[in-house]
Amino acid sequence: MHSRMTRRARRPRDDEGVVAILMALCMVILLLVAAMVIDFGLIRVDRQVDKSAADAATVAGLHALNTGDAAPHPAVGVCTAVGFLRANAARFAGVTSASGSWQSGTNGALADGCTDAALRAQVCKPGDLSTWVKYSWAGSWAGVPLTVKIQSGYAIPSVGSPWSEDGLPAAQADVEDNAQGCDHLTVVITQHRKPGFGSLATNSDLVSAVRSVGRVKLGPGGYAPAMLLLKRTGCPVLTGGSASGSSFIHVLGSVTSNNISQPGTIHSDSDGGGCSGGSNSNVFLGKGSDGIVAYAAPLVTNHSQPDVSKPGQITSVATSDGKPMNVARDLLTNVYASNALSSGGTKTEVTGRSLVSRAGVDSRYRVTAKAAMQAATGVFTASPSSAAAATNGYAVFGAAVDKCKPTQAQVDALNLTAASRLYVDCTTNGGFVGPGSTLTINAGTIMFAGKVGPSAALSMPNAKKVYVGGSSTTALSVGNNATFQMNTLSNTDASGRCSTTKSASKAALFVKAGEINVSSGLMQLCRTTVFMMGGGPDGCVPATDGTAPTATPCAGSSGSGAVNQQATASIDWTAPDQYDNMNLANGLPNPALSPAWADADGPEDLALWAESASAFRMGGSGVFNVRGVFMAPNSDPFTIGGGSNLTLVDAQFVASSIALNGAGTFVTMSVDPNSAVTLPKLSLVGLVR
Repeated sequence: MHSRMTRRARRPRDDEGVVAILMALCMVILLLVAAMVIDFGLIRVDRQVDKSAADAATVAGLHALNTGDAAPHPAVGVCTAVGFLRANAARFAGVTSASGSWQSGTNGALADGCTDAALRAQVCKPGDLSTWVKYSWAGSWAGVPLTVKIQSGYAIPSVGSPWSEDGLPAAQADVEDNAQGCDHLTVVITQHRKPGFGSLATNSDLVSAVRSVGRVKLGPGGYAPAMLLLKRTGCPVLTGGSASGSSFIHVLGSVTSNNISQPGTIHSDSDGGGCSGGSNSNVFLGKGSDGIVAYAAPLVTNHSQPDVSKPGQITSVATSDGKPMNVARDLLTNVYASNALSSGGTKTEVTGRSLVSRAGVDSRYRVTAKAAMQAATGVFTASPSSAAAATNGYAVFGAAVDKCKPTQAQVDALNLTAASRLYVDCTTNGGFVGPGSTLTINAGTIMFAGKVGPSAALSMPNAKKVYVGGSSTTALSVGNNATFQMNTLSNTDASGRCSTTKSASKAALFVKAGEINVSSGLMQLCRTTVFMMGGGPDGCVPATDGTAPTATPCAGSSGSGAVNQQATASIDWTAPDQYDNMNLANGLPNPALSPAWADADGPEDLALWAESASAFRMGGSGVFNVRGVFMAPNSDPFTIGGGSNLTLVDAQFVASSIALNGAGTFVTMSVDPNSAVTLPKLSLVGLVR
């Protein structure tokens, strides 16, 4: 029995050593796995450190892009990112501005972007890769090869991008309007590591690459210019005084009710192209001593003293582009910014600023203006006759009434109220003239099928919507002893002028075709937005923000809409003005109130929208009480004149160019940034990749 048990316990000789072999094989596999885990763990640590450093450097660079002129300065942003990397991570201690190479977006060699003054002053221009700045550095850390690339501008998705996320559908649409890469700064860090135990599996370097992309964007919040001049080349763009010094444009600073102070500000988009700097060949043509002056902001704590930190601002693209100062202005004594409140002070030169364009006005009002005029076209189309208008709910005059000369009794017979709509079917050459005496129409909505030329006072105190069909040349003509008044009920002050107190009352005047001519008499539009459609079904409003001025805005033509006020005529015209402060304390729009800018029945603070490239003329020796944003981007020039002292509070003019006309025209302006459109400033968006 013992013998049998002994034999059973014996192992077969051919099984000996199998376990050892299996264990050895398992150990090799375990060692390989452990080696790979260690190596890839190191790579993961590298990525985490590099990504954290890249993110922080990108954000620092974004903050530095804005040097105060609301324009991205790529070299300054890249230099700041370089310095941040070097100072905040030991592995990047060798990353200095001098140890790397600098190139433009077209790969041309550049000077050191941290020390070269001209490069640091360079502004990124959309679509111009030569204004981009790239920095490249190659070195090592702890024996590990390391490369750094920092760039601004930068397009995403970039052409031939190695980054997989750039191929995602969401990335294809991730493009900011008009910036074309100038709004981006990127930091790319690539690190090579020789495998350790992992070399048992591969001899190739283990590579980690990280990318951070940040974005800034232009937004409101800067100073509000009294005059924003959109003409992009040539001169003069603003003609101020006269050789005798008997005319001037002076823009004063202001302090708002919520204690926001700003200096007097004027800006021109002209690059000074074709301007010689000789006689009448300057962007700003002052003509005489103190012809064009922008003064300092008052102190918030003492409005009788200037805020020395906020002197007046006169800016131009020409200066930003490096044009000689005699191109920007005729003489320093004629055109200057001052650190005083309203006279005297230190004279400072026109300073540089990148292109502003009409984008800020467009972003606030363009979509609303376009939609409002398209809707007005529908109103005109739906009621081409009295019969059609009656079907659409309009009151109409009977067959026995002269539609162009109804009497007060004939109007009263219609029993019109603020809730009524009236259709005036007068399309004769003379247009609607009225009875030759005062005529009051109490309807809330009034449509004139043709042009209007009242022979006496035409009062529409309840009118919230007025439509004037007009003609190819004239829509509204206010002549001797005549008046055209709308939305005046409860909207005038003790003197009979449109009041400036806040009110929810608002109105809109739509002019289908033709000009508004005020040769004498009075045009009084209280809290009213005027939409000059210029013969276009959508008012010839462009499809995108920031379009350059053009002489042919209306399907290849200049358009037919303009305002023409003669010297002795009077204009009393205020924009809808329900709210005092449309912005937050930081200058950004108040989201609770900003929908008022999109109210097609009368956009907050908008007095005029007219795309036509016709000649505009306002001002005169009569009443000239105007408030609001006057948007006539293609008018070249928009003339202000008439030989009188014009004090304009909260009136902002946006035009291709502006000129004073006539000796003895003294224009003093001040603007409230809470209601006017402000110059853009760079605001940080943050990381987008």
